Amino acid sequence: MLRAVFARTLKPGVTDEQFIQAWLPQGLVADSYPSAVTVSHGITDDRQIISIFEVDAAAQDLPDVLASLVHPDSTNRLAEVVESTQLEAVFEDTSTFGSRQPLGKSAAG
Repeated sequence: MLRAVFARTLKPGVTDEQFIQAWLPQGLVADSYPSAVTVSHGITDDRQIISIFEVDAAAQDLPDVLASLVHPDSTNRLAEVVESTQLEAVFEDTSTFGSRQPLGKSAAG
């Protein structure tokens, strides 16, 4: 499993939908995207986002699957909605542990 991680600052007023449409390959909608994606906004600045793509592929296969993950003109399209990119990296899972249990008073309801 690969995880592509991007830390970005969106331009003022850009929505998640606009951001997603900038990199989504032609002919695909979010529900048919071949990778699980999480977009998270900063809790103190909602223009700061982290996007994490979970790609079920080995590192050596990434060049072959990349075309199914990004629009051919994604660099220019993203430039229209993204102010800056602070981190752009791909990682390969080597171990996992723990569970996603709710923590804190607000998580308990």
